[in-house]
Amino acid sequence: MGYNFKDVRVLVVESSPQLFSLFKNVLRMFTVPDENIDSAYSMEEGWKKFKEGNHDLIIVDWLETPDRGIQLTQIIRHDSESPNPYVPVLMTAGSGHLSRVKKARDGGVSDFLVKPFTAKTLADKLTRIIEKPRPFVLSDEYTGPDRRIRQESFGFPGRREADTGEMDLGFREKEKQQGVM
Repeated sequence: MGYNFKDVRVLVVESSPQLFSLFKNVLRMFTVPDENIDSAYSMEEGWKKFKEGNHDLIIVDWLETPDRGIQLTQIIRHDSESPNPYVPVLMTAGSGHLSRVKKARDGGVSDFLVKPFTAKTLADKLTRIIEKPRPFVLSDEYTGPDRRIRQESFGFPGRREADTGEMDLGFREKEKQQGVM
């Protein structure tokens, strides 16, 4: 990976200082300078720092009590004061239970990483966010990266036979307005 991230700004919203150190070390591998890595230990602090720093990437923990990480992501995606509602958001959580993953996905996160994880796994997720960003969906019901994962990712032929391959990027909303649906 031949990236140069000397100008990239990253916000890590994580309640554990030890995990923040791990994130910082992996980000250094990506050539992100220490002064471009900001930390926040709560949803409120994360929102404040994001508004001030206009970061290029956010890594946010689930932040229990409940789901504060998802709430932060939704504020970033929807609030009129958000400097960049399209910023990639990587969510981490201590559980990869399907209900959590779906809730995070529906909350607008770009990707999901289960703890504990290795530095390589984190680096792989960051690489995927950078190299294969998903199209962004803007609608009344949802704002965030396209929630569908292409069938190649699953390796199950015919999983979405009815899928025409065209991604719904708000087309249904336009069709409704035009009276097509």
